[in-house]
Amino acid sequence: MLVTLWLASLSLPVLWSQKLINCPYKNVCQYALLSGNDVILQCNHPKALWYFSSSLEDKLSLLNSMPNVKILFGSNLQLPNPQPSQTGLYRCLDNYKARVVEYEIDFQDITLLRITHKDLGQRPLENETMNLGGEVLVFTRWDPWQDCNRCEIPGERKRLGYCYVEEPLGKSMPCWLYLRKEKVTHVRLRPELQVQACQVPCDTITEITQPYFVFDTHQLDKTTNHGWLSCPLASIYR
Repeated sequence: MLVTLWLASLSLPVLWSQKLINCPYKNVCQYALLSGNDVILQCNHPKALWYFSSSLEDKLSLLNSMPNVKILFGSNLQLPNPQPSQTGLYRCLDNYKARVVEYEIDFQDITLLRITHKDLGQRPLENETMNLGGEVLVFTRWDPWQDCNRCEIPGERKRLGYCYVEEPLGKSMPCWLYLRKEKVTHVRLRPELQVQACQVPCDTITEITQPYFVFDTHQLDKTTNHGWLSCPLASIYR
């Protein structure tokens, strides 16, 4: 029996579907994100160069020629499928080697994601005091709730939570930017996703202005009889 797969290819750029991270000019901004989901770091400078320093190595490397990143229009940096090992400092410099913008990014491991459903009485992780080279508070910093996934009928919405550490003086930062070279394993050190039931009216304008897709058909591998489906618009941030 002939089995086919339907794979989507975009007729328009997919940049709108990816999480865009920005920071004020000449500033250093700190973010916690999830691994495995594409992001774009904004630079907005025509002749910029990107450098990266891993939180584990503290050595600056030029990113522009590396195969696992893409330099977009305006020198914005696209990171496809980022991994926890890419946690560190991303520095955008102009042609005079002056700072345009810098990002400290903690790509938290999505394989450790704790998922709870609010309406089933499942509770997210509680704040916990830990000794990580000193007594600190480990807590979850939550993003706002995302849009409901359906309209007119019952649906669900979700929000993402990231592992953060707060020191006694009140300064907080993402867990693995704080830990850096320290190898600590603990069930509290993980990101979260919380789900909640929702029901909202339909927005007609939103429904009729969705992007256009072209679909192709592909035959499964006859030897293994299985394949890998990839959705180009999939993102946990939407």
